[in-house]
Amino acid sequence: SHVVPLNRKKAKAWIRCILEVVKSEPITVKKDNEYGYDPGDEQHYENTIRLVTGRKHQVRAQLASLGAPIIRDTLYEPIGGMTLDMLNSGGETAMIMDMAIETCRVPQQPIGLQAHAILFGGIKGRAGTPWWGDGSGN
Repeated sequence: SHVVPLNRKKAKAWIRCILEVVKSEPITVKKDNEYGYDPGDEQHYENTIRLVTGRKHQVRAQLASLGAPIIRDTLYEPIGGMTLDMLNSGGETAMIMDMAIETCRVPQQPIGLQAHAILFGGIKGRAGTPWWGDGSGN
């Protein structure tokens, strides 16, 4: 949901997620990649996201709610483009969301999410090329 809960008790447990899309570039995912992922005919994007507030898993949830789920993210992809507000709307919309939620599963294969850099104790580490691309961004 994009709205802060009105109930004070629920709002206290609610952690707002603010993220910044620093970069978003179209990429081509090779059909013959070693992970067996079939990109189909859909356009894919490689994004650099900066988490401003919230927890790390919220990046996955937020991107899915915006209709831009992460490759192979079987936990959040089924509910892509949906928000919790839809549950409260009732009727057919809530039923569609319930059916989508039932298909959510913990991913069994690598998803298209990778931290590209980490800073720990003053030492910065950088990740290699992700499985879905050759690092060129195209």
